[in-house]
Amino acid sequence: MKRISRRTMLRGIGGATLALPALEIFGTRAVTAAPPPQRYVIMFGGSSFCAGDNPQTAVIPDAEGPLSERLTRALQPLEEFQVASATSFVSGLKLPWAENGRVPAGGRVVKFHAQTTGPLLSGMRTQNESERIHGATSDWVVAEQIAGPTMNTRPVLAYRVQPAYYRAGNGTDSRRGTMSVRMRDGQLEEVPPLFSPRVAFRDLFANFTPQDGQDAAEAEFLLERRRSVIDLVREDTERLLPKLGQADKARLARHFDELRALENRLDSLQLEETEVCRPVADPGPDAAIGNAVDNGDTGGYESGGAYSNEEARAEVLVDLIHMAFACDLSRVSSLMLTFSQCFMNMQPLFGYASDLHELGHFALGSGPQGVNAVADGVGWHVKHFARLMRKLDDTPDADGTSMLDNTALVLVFEGGVGFDPEQGKMVSPHSSENMGVLIGGRAGGLNRGGGQHLRMTDRHPTRVINTAMAAVGVRKNLGEVDGIIPGLGV
Repeated sequence: MKRISRRTMLRGIGGATLALPALEIFGTRAVTAAPPPQRYVIMFGGSSFCAGDNPQTAVIPDAEGPLSERLTRALQPLEEFQVASATSFVSGLKLPWAENGRVPAGGRVVKFHAQTTGPLLSGMRTQNESERIHGATSDWVVAEQIAGPTMNTRPVLAYRVQPAYYRAGNGTDSRRGTMSVRMRDGQLEEVPPLFSPRVAFRDLFANFTPQDGQDAAEAEFLLERRRSVIDLVREDTERLLPKLGQADKARLARHFDELRALENRLDSLQLEETEVCRPVADPGPDAAIGNAVDNGDTGGYESGGAYSNEEARAEVLVDLIHMAFACDLSRVSSLMLTFSQCFMNMQPLFGYASDLHELGHFALGSGPQGVNAVADGVGWHVKHFARLMRKLDDTPDADGTSMLDNTALVLVFEGGVGFDPEQGKMVSPHSSENMGVLIGGRAGGLNRGGGQHLRMTDRHPTRVINTAMAAVGVRKNLGEVDGIIPGLGV
């Protein structure tokens, strides 16, 4: 069989090269026979599981067992995307807090907001109410072992859906929008996420990350020019197709269809200045980003404030992660869906004139309406997690299995429901008791017995991350948290 170079194939004008999926025709037979790479995704949602004084939030199943038989309102997207059998939900988890002034291993200070993020994602305790993450996060720990050749290009795709905090002057900084930290030259380094879908697209497929306004304009020109690349090379593609096997033909055709669909969808999203395009100190109101809305300002939410079409942003970023994995441009991704203490408007998504955070603070009360509203907010995050799983499961891998068979995914949340030591309140969304974590995929035997609901009372939630890491072959503890969750097939 004739062999060709991926990088010399399908070149566009101006030296632009289209990213291609791994095809059988590329490389040697030995490479073709090699097992597919392992892949890892960590997602974060800035929500807890409590509605007012009512912990029955329609999020946590009321019994252990097969998850598909115990799906709550918040977990229904797993059924919608038909991935419940490959997903487990671990509940009853507890991230410990300081007592007598001492922060335990993997724990947090008494102050709640943005203090669970660091211990949860790195396994390292917080210090002195700092919102800084004090250890390398799982995405970078995993990438060091499974990134392979992508370690030199894009070892981790660090993305965020919610572009702005929507609460200027609320005593926070941009750290609440960062979930990815790496160890570099012996020092911890925060990795700012890309949160403009168009910039993320250019970075992934045009090898260009804008640094300022002028560069962004030039990148926009290059992106427009690249739109015609697929059409220009169609003749070359048609000549190549007869030389490919049936599996390669189907994969290449699907790749071009998805790339064109992505470009068309990106047309509807406005290119905006971001921290990558132009560093800004205050992520407040901006013409391209929804205006901040004060607490209790129902009219502000009803008029569309504090919303930047996060629904479309999430869909595009999920598509980019999927395509990057399918093309082996990257094997690891972190995706922050929402900030901790999330003030994103729920009106455009569900008709609730409130931000996500306030749904847990009596915005709609502790009765059924409030309980369902909190569950819907959690479920929005679950939907995009499940959608990525569905896309991976629908994509054949190099060995004929699905990509989901070689991927582990985790979705963690800021809090749970229980005691709040800061306010001395017994039932509160400001609690790291009764936390829940979703773990999906089938890598390394994960979920081999089918998706389950497991109640692991007072186990550290980072143990679920340790389990996902082990599933992709990274058998080590994250930070100060040791052990995995038994019963998940790893």
